[in-house]
Order: sequence, then C-alpha cells, then structure tokens
Amino acid sequence: MKYMVLFSGLLFSNVLVASELPDFLDMNDIENAKFQCLGESPQYSAQDQKYIDILWEETLTYLRAYAEALTNDQNSGCLNSDIAMVDSTEGGQHMCVMDRRDMKLMVKNVYQVINNADAAKKCFGAREDVSWIYSPGGELESRSEVAQWINRTTFKQFFDKQVTDKEVQQYGKSFTENFYKMVTGSEIKMPAVFPHDISANALPNLWASAGWFPMYAEESERNDKNFNNIRGGYAYAEIFGHWGLLRIDEINGEKVGAEIGMTVQAVNSLYPFHNHAVSEMYYNMRTPACANQFRTMAIREDSPLIRTVKEDSKVRRVQFDEGQHNSQTMWLSGSNAQDSLTYFHQNTIHAFDIDGQCEASPEERAIVSVWARSNAHDTRNDYGTTLLCESAKHPGTPAKRGEVIQCDLTKVKW
Repeated sequence: MKYMVLFSGLLFSNVLVASELPDFLDMNDIENAKFQCLGESPQYSAQDQKYIDILWEETLTYLRAYAEALTNDQNSGCLNSDIAMVDSTEGGQHMCVMDRRDMKLMVKNVYQVINNADAAKKCFGAREDVSWIYSPGGELESRSEVAQWINRTTFKQFFDKQVTDKEVQQYGKSFTENFYKMVTGSEIKMPAVFPHDISANALPNLWASAGWFPMYAEESERNDKNFNNIRGGYAYAEIFGHWGLLRIDEINGEKVGAEIGMTVQAVNSLYPFHNHAVSEMYYNMRTPACANQFRTMAIREDSPLIRTVKEDSKVRRVQFDEGQHNSQTMWLSGSNAQDSLTYFHQNTIHAFDIDGQCEASPEERAIVSVWARSNAHDTRNDYGTTLLCESAKHPGTPAKRGEVIQCDLTKVKW
C-alpha cells in the first residue's frame, strides 16, 4: 500500500505521531482543512474541559483506526482498500469498498479531522443537552468518569418511563442489565485490518458516553412491522455525524455525509428486513460462539430475485420470496474473522439473523459492530429513514423468514 505521510499535532498517550495518508487522497485537501460546524460550537468551563478532552482523544483513536481499516489492502486483493460483502445471494458478491466514491469521501473527511484535530475540535461536544440519547448505565457508566459527568438519562429510566409495551420493556430490562457484558470481554475482538482495539475494552469512556439510542423501542407506526425482541434489544450510538458528538456541516466548503458509530444487537433476534436510501456499512467485532451464528441477508435493488409490483414517482414496491427452495443460500455467515465487512448500496434490502442457541449465557451476548453511513448529507433521499419491510400476505405486519416479503424502495435522486 502506497502512503504519503502528513505530520499532525494529534496526541496519543502524549506522543506526537504521523498520520499516514492513503495515496488516493490529495494532501492539499487534508492540510489546514477548514471546518464549518453543524450548529453552535459547544463551550465548556475549564473544570469540564478535562472530560471533553478525554472523550475527544478516544474519539480520534476510534476514527483513525476505522479509516486505516477501510484502506488496509494487505489481504484483500484490492488497492488501498478492504474488501466488503455487498450481496449475500448467488454465493455472495464482494467488492473493494474504496472503489465507491462515497467511501473515498468519508475516509477523506476522517483524515481531515484527525490531521487538523485542534480545528475540528470546535465542532465536538458531549451533547449532554440532547434528551433523546441515553447512557447504558450500569457497569459501563460506573467505570467512566466522563459518562458520570455527562449524567444522561439511563436505559433503565428510558425503558421504565418512555416504553409502554410491557414485553418490549422486559426485553429492554435484560438488554440494559447485560449491556456491559455484551460490549466487553474476550469475545469482542477487532477484525485483523484494524491497527488496534477500538472496542469498549480499549475505549471505555467513548462507549459509555457516546449517547445511545434504542431507536425502535418507543411506539410508532413503523414498529407494527418490527419484532419486540429487537425493539428492546437493539441500540446504536453515533460519534461523527449529524446526530453525534462531532457535528461538522462542511469541510473546505464541501458538505460532510459521514455518520460513524457503533451498534449492538442482542442474540436470538432477527433484525427485520429493511432498506434505506443511503449507503451503510458494518464491521463485525464479535467472535461467534459457533459456526453460522451471525447471518446476513443482502439483496441489491436490481437483483433478479426481486420483482416490482407497484411504483410511483417516489417509491418502487418490490417483493421477493424468502421461502423459496434453498432460501438458506440467500444468507451468508460472517464474524470478526470472516467477511467482517459488509457494505449495503442504497436500497439494498438486508437483515441480520443472530442465533443464541449455542451461547452458554445468551442474555449476556450480542453482535457488536462498527457502523457507518457515508452520504447522510443528501437530504433529498431522506437519510434518516429506515424503511421496514412487511409480510406480503399480511401487509403491516413483520416480514418473517420463509415467506414472500414486500419492501418499498426509494427512488434515489442524484
């Protein structure tokens, strides 16, 4: 892999380091980058600044490792790129992830941040004033002085007071009580392309303080198509992005589309078949307890397995048969060591089936991922909307494995 080296004022453990720049990036775009924050620059007292500094350093560590992993080509057969699974059908289809323009731009944005850390920091804050992001609480918070300082509403308080469905509350209670064990321990292990550990084992303040959102737990019409164990057993946190800790609108006058964070999904659950109008990717950072424990289904919008049943100027309604003969071949297994990276093009229909039967203590285990969306700035395509698919036979109800599944795909604008 060819690299240019750009020296940075970034401090890690009080040692000045050089940040390697992939050679598809122009140093002139990186050096002395200019940042426009999304919203006002957060202000902190000298006493509070020490907590922000801890959180900022762990954020930079996370972002730097992520960019290096994406551009690591040592075992991929790619140039300046890791390889990603993009479609699980027909034996699985892969691509060099950095062949995508949106991914090159996202990596550029990350390098602009880490190589101009002092300038970018003006757009960084704890988001302690945001009421709809939460702390997992429990042991994760108790081990982080930063999380205790932020003092967010905890998952326990959220599920007790803001979730009305009793079954979802029960799943949420278990998720909350076991969250620390889910995101720490020897089962959590980075894919080999990462230069160092960025899990909660290594960055406890970031994982405890990022601000987590159990996005399906509250009542909504969308959740009529969801499963209660996912509603109470899933959460994500955003570090860099419109809703995250580091909120940048523009760099060098160009809009920033990067959203980077992490997700946690409890085992014994099916994240429902869904799609969205922006690209998305995951790095699996969990060692499975058994073969085929973590299965992903991904079908591109132009797959021959999909048929259009209705369309208008904004949406195309499609169906596919997940109950067809040998439908298990539509799914691929992955882990931190095998097919660890998945990339979903816009409108790719995807789902995650996480088995817990081989776990000794399934209530304590989850799949944990580094997560990102790459072109979230394009509001024409409603980047914030995750569209859940439904049963074709019983519209408005969750799409289950083994049946014909119906999804609405956004007609993406460019």
